[in-house]
Amino acid sequence: MPNAMLVVGGVFTAFAVGLTLIARQLYWHEHRPATGLTIVIAFDWAVAAMVVSMILVAITSGRGRRTGRVRRGRVTVELQQQDSPRRTTPLTGPGVEMSGSADIRIGSRLPALFLFAASAGLAAFVVWFHLQGQSSWIGTGVALVLASYVGNWGRNAWPRPGRPENS
Repeated sequence: MPNAMLVVGGVFTAFAVGLTLIARQLYWHEHRPATGLTIVIAFDWAVAAMVVSMILVAITSGRGRRTGRVRRGRVTVELQQQDSPRRTTPLTGPGVEMSGSADIRIGSRLPALFLFAASAGLAAFVVWFHLQGQSSWIGTGVALVLASYVGNWGRNAWPRPGRPENS
């Protein structure tokens, strides 16, 4: 089974590439000042920042703990009839419940610093884009709120002594 970070990072990378293609298409076809273009650029910027910060965490941090649990047993599910809500049909058979988690130790400030820089860069770009007449007020506002969220991701990624994932 591949590393969970590779799977999640791959999905987010594909999402960032898709957003880049959408932004390119909107840039050529949307009238100015644009709302959708600015929002797509901001989401693309945020997703790309998340992917890069994940890579930085993987490179600079140590492994945390992994847990997994499996329960097996007999399960009964009651199916409700569509035509008569009061009639139910019980279905009994073997069942499995699985759960898992993985914690990663954040050992470096580099991912947080990168997210702070990405947040400031996004905010500066959006303001510049608006001053150039390329963005509407709504697009600028949504993009600036998203820039504040990226800054908050950086605050949460900052390693703190005493946190369980930093032990």
